[in-house]
Amino acid sequence: MRKLAVVMAVLALAGCENEVEGIHKQVAEHLHNPKTAKFANVRIDTQGMVCGQVRGKDDNGQFEAYRSYVAVKRDGQYQILVDDTGNNLPIRELCGGADLQRRADALADQPAPDGWDVEVIQGANMGALSDMTARLIEKGIPSWVEYRAGKPVVLMGPFPSKAEADARKADVMARLGTDSVVIQHGVER
Repeated sequence: MRKLAVVMAVLALAGCENEVEGIHKQVAEHLHNPKTAKFANVRIDTQGMVCGQVRGKDDNGQFEAYRSYVAVKRDGQYQILVDDTGNNLPIRELCGGADLQRRADALADQPAPDGWDVEVIQGANMGALSDMTARLIEKGIPSWVEYRAGKPVVLMGPFPSKAEADARKADVMARLGTDSVVIQHGVER
């Protein structure tokens, strides 16, 4: 009986892996060169939805920046959404970070006398705190950790201008595939 349970678990995982491979082929079709697709931070929820980041090479053979994606199963088919802007709220609604994005959007026109932060989206894309900060240090990106409601939050900044914070956000996504949001330093989240 125990052997049967182990075999069934292995078959279930193999089926899931094949399904993710199929999803990745569909996501790769959104790239300039689908054969060069590289995936990061891939996670599957209990309903079979797949979230992650993807990048591929451009026509000159250079890797493009990572972009977030989600694959949602409806009626036996996967609907694929790929974020081309870095601020796709529907993807964040499904994969995490929507509340922070909505808060940042609501405050976007407010002054930032203390500067701007880049805040890493909480969740599976962050991974372990030590891993996240180590990856940032490895890439020469200074960061710091703040605790909110007992949970660590990884921040970069503050930056004197929103443009500088947006540039850091884009750089972190491009090089690490780490999703983040730009928001005023010191505001309540």
